Amino acid sequence: MSDDLLMMLKKALISQDSKLALELTKQLLGNGEDPVKIADLIAEGLKEVGDLFEAQELFLPEVMRAANAAKVALNLVIPAIESRGDATRAGKGRVAIGSLGPHDIGKTLVAAMLVSDGFDVLDLGTLITPERVLGVANSVQVVGLSVLLTSDVRKAAEIIKKVKANNSSVKFMVGGAAMSQKIAIEIGADAYGRDAKEAVRIAREMLGGRRQ
Repeated sequence: MSDDLLMMLKKALISQDSKLALELTKQLLGNGEDPVKIADLIAEGLKEVGDLFEAQELFLPEVMRAANAAKVALNLVIPAIESRGDATRAGKGRVAIGSLGPHDIGKTLVAAMLVSDGFDVLDLGTLITPERVLGVANSVQVVGLSVLLTSDVRKAAEIIKKVKANNSSVKFMVGGAAMSQKIAIEIGADAYGRDAKEAVRIAREMLGGRRQ
């Protein structure tokens, strides 16, 4: 039954049905479904939406409606994920995370899963600048950058260069549609994460934990 509801939620995102997405998310959480599993499903749905957009089977207005449906669902899922965070593990380290573009779904999801895993997370928001990151660089050990647009790759490289020139100990992990392992290396990032789960594993490794 739960798997059926999850698949229905995924289809609701792809069909841009915010009302149905909200109802299904409420039902899943009410049934005791793992919020991280729901978040993973939402991420899968958004990836499929992105693939359909690239194939020109969906257009920008439809993509935006799908993103809004995802946000409606995540507004319930993210607090459920964060509530599982263990305050006694706050010493795990501090991670700053921000998006170079105006969209925050991926960044918000990663931040929530880091909090759930016991990290102290500083959310820098969207449209971040080198100055914004420089302002917090000395108080964090890791910075995560969400780079969705190819036009923002150069900005990410600038942020990494400026921050590392000021504090070489800060580690950078990057992700998003415009990123790949190859590009991450080219712009000076320390790691590339394909999704929120990978970002958590990378943060663990960077701060002395063991990747699982």
